[in-house]
Amino acid sequence: MEYDFIYDRDSRRYRLKLATEQAALQQFLLDEFAHRASAYQPLLNQLKALKPYQDWQYQGREFSLLVQQQEVRVCHNSLLATESGELAVQLLPEELDDDLQLDESGLSSECGLADLLLLLQAWQEFLPA
Repeated sequence: MEYDFIYDRDSRRYRLKLATEQAALQQFLLDEFAHRASAYQPLLNQLKALKPYQDWQYQGREFSLLVQQQEVRVCHNSLLATESGELAVQLLPEELDDDLQLDESGLSSECGLADLLLLLQAWQEFLPA
């Protein structure tokens, strides 16, 4: 997974830049946690403690992180439907144009658990304590 860490001196903000297909993961990490290394430690500890092929879920304010069989999926909470974990597309009213579709880009990302752990550790090292 490719990433860039940026410190904007003008705004004094730390930014994480991931590939377009990882937009949901980027948004999750920037919005759900403070921009301090210590804020990510509980998530990192939990992910490191997972046994091989153990399932786990982190419910955030806007995004959820799901781990299933060493694969990580971050998706917007509006996409989560049932406790079975299946995705649901909310139905649009019939009177709307047939050309309208739900734009799911930026609402869901996937990566391997090992890649996420490497990203989190590097991001923590970049951020202030």
